[in-house]
This record gives sequence, structure tokens and C-alpha cells, in this order.
Amino acid sequence: MKRHFLSKRDSKEFFEILNRFGIDADSRTVELEENDVNIIYIDKNPVLLKFEDTWLPTLKVMIAKNFPSVTIDDGALERIKNGAKLYSVGIKQIEGEIRTKFPVVIKDLRGKSIGSAIVESDENDIREKRKGSYLLIYELHV
Repeated sequence: MKRHFLSKRDSKEFFEILNRFGIDADSRTVELEENDVNIIYIDKNPVLLKFEDTWLPTLKVMIAKNFPSVTIDDGALERIKNGAKLYSVGIKQIEGEIRTKFPVVIKDLRGKSIGSAIVESDENDIREKRKGSYLLIYELHV
């Protein structure tokens, strides 16, 4: 595990990314952990992780900032545990406004936040068509 502090200049990029997601952060201590998954820590809390060359907010931050969420059924949960995309047929409820290319919190049927995903389809396709549209999982805690 390689973890190091970032300079103020290098930290600026990550504050801008957080701002794009509507997250305000102000700190003097920004760390980068370079591992199988790269993670940005602010004041020792994980706030961003790198997924497919894109920095995205962590589940912990999304829960704290009340990001939109999708509740999935148990069948979908079993499939995403094995690396599958989350298709709209497995989504039972949407809370808040979801937008294409933005992250959402994934919840199980008991209301527990279990992961994060990027919305890859139009909200209307997910809500109405319920066929072929999906979310791409980038963080899962089950």
C-alpha cells in the first residue's frame, strides 16, 4: 500500500471534482492511497475513489450528502455480487432525481446502503421501460 500527502496545488484538482458532485470540502490534509483501487482521503476519511480512470465519490460521502438512491431486489443483489451490471428490472424503488453519468447509492430491500453505481441510462428508461437500461457498479460492501 502506497499512501502519501498531496500538495495544496495537487489537492485542488480533487476539491474541484468534489464540487462537481455538489460536495464541499475544505482541509489541509489530503492523502492519496495508490493500491488496487486508488482512494483520496480528506482528514483521513475516504472521499473519492478511482474507477475506470474517473474519480467518483465514495459510498460514505454519498450517504452523508443524501445522494439519490435505488433499492434493489435480492435477485439483483446476488447478480451484482458476482460482477454483473445492475439492470432496471432489479430496481424496486428510486429515491431522488437520478441523472445519467452521475452516481447513486444502492440499497437492499431492508434499506441498508450497500454500494455505489454510475447511472448509464436515461431515468425514464429505468423507470418506465425496465428493459435493457442499467447502472454500472463501482463500489460494493456486502
